[in-house]
Amino acid sequence: MDGIAMTETLEQKRERIQEFNLTSDLFAGKVFEDLTACQELCRILMQDPGLQLKDVKTQYVIRNLISHSVQLDILAETVTGGLINVELQMYKEAEPFRRTRYYTSCIDMSILDKGKEYDELPSVTILYITKSDFIGGKKGFYQIRRTVEGKTDAAANLENGVCEKYFNLKYTTGSQKMNELLRYIKKSEPFYCTEEFPRIVERVNFYKAQKEGINIMCEIVDRIRQEGKKEGKAEGKIEGKIEGKIEGKIEDILELLAELGKIPAKLMRQISQEKDLNILGRWLRCAASATSISEFEIKMKGLSH
Repeated sequence: MDGIAMTETLEQKRERIQEFNLTSDLFAGKVFEDLTACQELCRILMQDPGLQLKDVKTQYVIRNLISHSVQLDILAETVTGGLINVELQMYKEAEPFRRTRYYTSCIDMSILDKGKEYDELPSVTILYITKSDFIGGKKGFYQIRRTVEGKTDAAANLENGVCEKYFNLKYTTGSQKMNELLRYIKKSEPFYCTEEFPRIVERVNFYKAQKEGINIMCEIVDRIRQEGKKEGKAEGKIEGKIEGKIEGKIEDILELLAELGKIPAKLMRQISQEKDLNILGRWLRCAASATSISEFEIKMKGLSH
């Protein structure tokens, strides 16, 4: 009897973790804290099969005492000293390019010690992955390049050591490997077979299909949920702040669902009338990973009260 109960408990945990995929910075952080998995990711997105990573940090916080601190989803260092920041931004970002600007400035400030020359700044590559095509060119990949207007007598060196690459999960790219990886980031099937990024799949399988990995993920999710409840109670004293957060989450959910199709009136009312920040947070994660309105509705039924 105990054995059955334990099996059911494990199955319930497994079901809970299935909602996560690599579009979630929490889940991606666990998968890509592995050096080999992160190296596969960077090699494909940067189209550099020989790229070698020296170190990787996930959910890396750069604290600023007098200005805005940042938390980088992934920060990797190459064996040649270059830095790679991977950002998974599945929710609508008002100013993605300014966000990138600030993130690179924080990285620079954190590594250039007083007295050092600017030429000692390492190269920084930003790999920015979004759900929708906010640039609007109906492509799955864009690279930002620095150019100068007008004619010049000689080709000027405009490189400043920063490389920005933007990817989205809505359109395809010109690379078959890149397309396969981006599809996998969206779906994250634990039993997927590929020769292009086997370590990434192995890590996903560990956290979504194996007992040890499932328990690790559930412990992390439960801890964050408890912290969220404590934060919600503390913020309950400031009703205006709570209302602002609720409205913001509702808007984000509806915007993500609108990309999947027409939102049924009943579903829209249910979302718009929800006042629990924790539930809205779960629905937001579901909306970011869902591939259809019906899939979202199925997932949200098990995440409500």
